[in-house]
Amino acid sequence: MKIIYVLLYCLSGIMFLTAILGSSLTEPVFNRISERTMETAGFKKSYFQSADDRIDDLVYKSRQIELQIEKIKNFFSSEKLDESKSSRERTSLLEKTFYNPLIGLFNVIFRTGLIFISFLMLSFAVIFHLAYRGSELRKRVRKLEEIVFAKNYVREY
Repeated sequence: MKIIYVLLYCLSGIMFLTAILGSSLTEPVFNRISERTMETAGFKKSYFQSADDRIDDLVYKSRQIELQIEKIKNFFSSEKLDESKSSRERTSLLEKTFYNPLIGLFNVIFRTGLIFISFLMLSFAVIFHLAYRGSELRKRVRKLEEIVFAKNYVREY
């Protein structure tokens, strides 16, 4: 019984520290769990990336059209156009706006759950510890009563 409550104390402490220090030490683990949860719910990262790629393509095409319009406007003037503004950029708009905050939300939920489980395990450890100490105390009292009874019994005869 002593081993059980010591293990529960240790496990509770490890789980609590994992949840509290999760931002630096165990962040990849929580991110992986959150990503799997999102995939199970139907929100795959590849879906967001493909939608982001489509949005980036549309933005790139609109910039190309604007560049062509500017070229036509400046056909008769000697001004040079800056074509670097119409280059292809990866914005990851949906991924940054929706997917990453959901991953962060699930991380917070899992860490809070881990803290709750660690407190639950700590309370079980305390209960087992008190039960063990109570049974040990009863054994000691019983032994003392037997010793006292034996000495009293010997004195009477």
